[in-house]
Amino acid sequence: MKTIWWSVLLSLLCLQLVMAQKYETQAFEVLKKVGDAEIRYYPSVMRIKTYQSNGFSSLFGFISGRNSTGQKIAMTTPVYMQEKEGARMMEFILPKHFTPENVPKSVSQQVAVYESEPAYFIAYTFGGYSFDWISKRATQKLRDIIEKNQLKIIDEPLLLVYNSPYQVLNRKNEILFKIQYNPNEHHP
Repeated sequence: MKTIWWSVLLSLLCLQLVMAQKYETQAFEVLKKVGDAEIRYYPSVMRIKTYQSNGFSSLFGFISGRNSTGQKIAMTTPVYMQEKEGARMMEFILPKHFTPENVPKSVSQQVAVYESEPAYFIAYTFGGYSFDWISKRATQKLRDIIEKNQLKIIDEPLLLVYNSPYQVLNRKNEILFKIQYNPNEHHP
């Protein structure tokens, strides 16, 4: 019985590793390691976002074909979430072949399609589910790193979630802050 249980567990782990690799992930460049965090450069990408309470279903509708061309769009990672001025924002990154010229338009007023600005961020990675209390603890760890390294935050924290809620093992999440950063300057 133990052999069967271990075989099933091993099969599930392998399946999750294969499934985790099927999604395109947003590209970034790691510029510097800062304690347990990384300073990263993110180039511009096409994104869709909503501020609605049913954010996931609105965004999922867009990539499922509820857009100006009826085109189905591949899911990517990560999913961005942010609370700002009492509103909850959720964003999906679109596959890298989309540009401002070829991206479908939104047919829903709840979904905005836009090209992000290139920017610098500091990122802290943590595992498990991104429950509120876990995310807050990770955010505080990152704030401590930022303060220790005298970096300037530009915006509210972003939570990046990389895995489906159904994936139990090997979960990856990140907290990011947009920062003021010049890679040509010496930073502490």
